[in-house]
Amino acid sequence: MSKTCFATRDRSEAAPAATGFTLIELMIVMVIVAILALVALPAYQKQVAMGRRADAINALSGIAQAQERWRSNRGSYASSLGDDELSLGTQSPSRHYTLSVAGVRDPVSFNFGYIAKAIPDSASPQSSDSDCKTLSIRMDGGSLFYEAKDSNDQDSSSKCWPK
Repeated sequence: MSKTCFATRDRSEAAPAATGFTLIELMIVMVIVAILALVALPAYQKQVAMGRRADAINALSGIAQAQERWRSNRGSYASSLGDDELSLGTQSPSRHYTLSVAGVRDPVSFNFGYIAKAIPDSASPQSSDSDCKTLSIRMDGGSLFYEAKDSNDQDSSSKCWPK
Protein backbone atom coordinates (compact mmCIF):
# COMPACT_ATOMS: atom_id res chain seq x y z
CA MET A 1 0.00 0.00 0.00
CA SER A 2 1.20 3.43 -0.77
CA LYS A 3 1.16 6.26 1.62
CA THR A 4 -0.63 9.44 0.61
CA CYS A 5 0.48 12.67 2.13
CA PHE A 6 -1.98 15.50 2.48
CA ALA A 7 -0.73 18.95 3.36
CA THR A 8 -2.62 20.29 6.24
CA ARG A 9 -2.51 23.75 7.52
CA ASP A 10 -1.61 24.32 11.06
CA ARG A 11 -4.53 26.00 12.78
CA SER A 12 -2.18 28.40 14.50
CA GLU A 13 -1.32 30.08 11.17
CA ALA A 14 -3.39 33.23 10.51
CA ALA A 15 -5.48 33.56 7.36
CA PRO A 16 -4.33 36.28 4.95
CA ALA A 17 -5.49 39.75 6.10
CA ALA A 18 -8.43 41.20 4.17
CA THR A 19 -7.65 44.51 2.45
CA GLY A 20 -10.02 47.40 1.73
CA PHE A 21 -12.27 49.72 3.70
CA THR A 22 -15.10 48.85 5.98
CA LEU A 23 -18.54 50.32 5.48
CA ILE A 24 -18.11 52.45 8.60
CA GLU A 25 -14.90 53.98 7.27
CA LEU A 26 -16.57 54.81 3.96
CA MET A 27 -19.53 56.41 5.74
CA ILE A 28 -17.22 58.57 7.87
CA VAL A 29 -15.42 59.80 4.75
CA MET A 30 -18.75 60.60 3.06
CA VAL A 31 -19.91 62.60 6.10
CA ILE A 32 -16.66 64.60 6.11
CA VAL A 33 -16.98 65.33 2.37
CA ALA A 34 -20.62 66.42 2.84
CA ILE A 35 -19.66 68.82 5.66
CA LEU A 36 -16.87 70.32 3.55
CA ALA A 37 -19.30 70.77 0.64
CA LEU A 38 -21.83 72.51 2.90
CA VAL A 39 -19.16 74.97 4.01
CA ALA A 40 -17.50 75.51 0.63
CA LEU A 41 -20.53 75.83 -1.67
CA PRO A 42 -21.96 79.08 -0.23
CA ALA A 43 -18.51 80.66 -0.23
CA TYR A 44 -18.02 79.62 -3.86
CA GLN A 45 -21.42 81.00 -4.87
CA LYS A 46 -20.65 84.29 -3.15
CA GLN A 47 -17.38 84.62 -5.05
CA VAL A 48 -19.13 83.89 -8.35
CA ALA A 49 -21.72 86.60 -7.59
CA MET A 50 -18.92 89.05 -6.83
CA GLY A 51 -17.33 88.19 -10.16
CA ARG A 52 -20.59 88.85 -12.00
CA ARG A 53 -20.83 92.29 -10.40
CA ALA A 54 -17.89 93.23 -12.61
CA ASP A 55 -20.38 93.08 -15.50
CA ALA A 56 -22.44 95.87 -13.91
CA ILE A 57 -19.38 97.90 -12.93
CA ASN A 58 -18.06 97.65 -16.49
CA ALA A 59 -21.42 98.73 -17.95
CA LEU A 60 -21.82 101.65 -15.52
CA SER A 61 -18.26 102.84 -16.25
CA GLY A 62 -19.10 102.76 -19.97
CA ILE A 63 -22.23 104.83 -19.33
CA ALA A 64 -20.22 107.39 -17.34
CA GLN A 65 -17.66 107.75 -20.14
CA ALA A 66 -20.35 108.01 -22.83
CA GLN A 67 -22.27 110.61 -20.78
CA GLU A 68 -19.17 112.76 -20.42
CA ARG A 69 -18.54 112.61 -24.18
CA TRP A 70 -22.20 113.56 -24.77
CA ARG A 71 -22.04 116.46 -22.30
CA SER A 72 -18.80 117.83 -23.78
CA ASN A 73 -20.65 118.30 -27.10
CA ARG A 74 -24.10 119.39 -25.88
CA GLY A 75 -23.90 121.02 -22.44
CA SER A 76 -26.19 118.52 -20.69
CA TYR A 77 -26.29 114.77 -20.14
CA ALA A 78 -28.17 112.33 -22.37
CA SER A 79 -31.67 111.44 -21.19
CA SER A 80 -31.62 107.85 -22.48
CA LEU A 81 -29.12 105.13 -23.22
CA GLY A 82 -30.29 104.95 -26.84
CA ASP A 83 -29.54 108.60 -27.74
CA ASP A 84 -27.67 108.84 -31.04
CA GLU A 85 -24.19 109.43 -29.74
CA LEU A 86 -24.57 107.34 -26.57
CA SER A 87 -25.83 104.27 -28.47
CA LEU A 88 -25.78 102.00 -25.44
CA GLY A 89 -28.13 99.08 -24.91
CA THR A 90 -30.23 98.43 -21.84
CA GLN A 91 -28.38 95.17 -21.05
CA SER A 92 -24.91 94.80 -19.55
CA PRO A 93 -22.30 93.08 -21.77
CA SER A 94 -22.81 89.63 -20.18
CA ARG A 95 -26.58 90.21 -19.86
CA HIS A 96 -26.64 89.81 -16.08
CA TYR A 97 -27.98 93.35 -15.51
CA THR A 98 -30.63 95.68 -16.92
CA LEU A 99 -29.40 99.27 -17.26
CA SER A 100 -31.28 102.55 -16.98
CA VAL A 101 -30.55 106.26 -16.71
CA ALA A 102 -32.51 109.05 -15.02
CA GLY A 103 -32.06 112.73 -14.25
CA VAL A 104 -31.08 114.19 -10.87
CA ARG A 105 -32.52 116.78 -8.48
CA ASP A 106 -36.07 118.01 -8.06
CA PRO A 107 -37.42 118.85 -10.61
CA VAL A 108 -35.61 116.11 -12.51
CA SER A 109 -33.01 117.51 -14.88
CA PHE A 110 -30.15 116.22 -17.00
CA ASN A 111 -28.40 119.64 -16.89
CA PHE A 112 -26.68 118.91 -13.58
CA GLY A 113 -26.20 115.16 -13.75
CA TYR A 114 -27.75 111.73 -14.04
CA ILE A 115 -28.21 108.46 -12.19
CA ALA A 116 -27.29 105.24 -14.02
CA LYS A 117 -28.56 102.03 -12.45
CA ALA A 118 -27.79 98.37 -12.97
CA ILE A 119 -30.40 95.94 -11.64
CA PRO A 120 -29.90 92.15 -11.92
CA ASP A 121 -31.91 90.65 -14.75
CA SER A 122 -34.60 88.29 -13.45
CA ALA A 123 -33.47 85.54 -15.86
CA SER A 124 -29.87 85.77 -14.67
CA PRO A 125 -28.40 83.76 -11.80
CA GLN A 126 -27.26 87.16 -10.50
CA SER A 127 -30.85 87.88 -9.45
CA SER A 128 -30.17 85.93 -6.25
CA ASP A 129 -27.42 88.37 -5.20
CA SER A 130 -29.08 89.86 -2.12
CA ASP A 131 -26.03 91.93 -1.10
CA CYS A 132 -26.05 94.14 -4.21
CA LYS A 133 -29.57 94.26 -5.67
CA THR A 134 -28.95 97.66 -7.26
CA LEU A 135 -25.63 99.15 -8.31
CA SER A 136 -25.64 102.76 -9.45
CA ILE A 137 -23.51 105.78 -10.21
CA ARG A 138 -24.78 109.29 -9.61
CA MET A 139 -23.24 112.33 -11.26
CA ASP A 140 -24.48 115.44 -9.52
CA GLY A 141 -22.93 118.86 -10.02
CA GLY A 142 -19.62 117.47 -11.21
CA SER A 143 -19.20 114.90 -8.44
CA LEU A 144 -19.50 111.17 -9.11
CA PHE A 145 -20.96 108.94 -6.39
CA TYR A 146 -20.90 105.13 -6.32
CA GLU A 147 -23.98 103.67 -4.66
CA ALA A 148 -25.51 100.25 -4.00
CA LYS A 149 -28.56 98.87 -2.21
CA ASP A 150 -29.13 95.38 -0.85
CA SER A 151 -32.39 93.43 -1.01
CA ASN A 152 -33.64 95.28 2.12
CA ASP A 153 -33.01 98.64 0.39
CA GLN A 154 -30.13 99.38 2.79
CA ASP A 155 -26.89 101.02 1.65
CA SER A 156 -24.33 98.35 0.72
CA SER A 157 -21.90 100.50 -1.28
CA SER A 158 -18.84 99.43 0.70
CA LYS A 159 -19.56 95.75 -0.07
CA CYS A 160 -20.42 96.16 -3.72
CA TRP A 161 -17.93 98.65 -5.12
CA PRO A 162 -14.23 97.70 -5.17
CA LYS A 163 -11.90 100.10 -3.46
